[in-house]
Amino acid sequence: MSRRTERVGNMIRNIVGELLLSKISDPRIDPAKTSITHVDVAEDLLAAKVFVSVIGSEAQQRRTLRGLGSAAGHIQELMMRQMKLRNTPLLQFVLDKNFKQGLRTLQLIQQAMDEIDQRDQRRKAEAPPAEDLSIQD
Repeated sequence: MSRRTERVGNMIRNIVGELLLSKISDPRIDPAKTSITHVDVAEDLLAAKVFVSVIGSEAQQRRTLRGLGSAAGHIQELMMRQMKLRNTPLLQFVLDKNFKQGLRTLQLIQQAMDEIDQRDQRRKAEAPPAEDLSIQD
């Protein structure tokens, strides 16, 4: 990915994120549960894959992606007004599975840490009290 496509991708991510919060009113899209994680832009700047993370069930994720797909033309039109490019990239919205996998990994790590803490607390509770070995006069 060139520096230019990276800059355009970041610009698209910021603009689409703002548009979801303020300009898009599709009931299938909940802006509080939808975030743009990253954007991959083609070298010719004619197409962009917008990776989306949606908090919720798989049905909610599918519904949000359908809503975003339906609103893609409107989003592109609004985005065109804010970007100074000869051609506005065609947007394709894709569910970001890496984000979900990363979140699941963090949950598993937290669960393991909680189990270790519980085991340590049980061991401390079951251990006999330590003898007082201090020297007294």
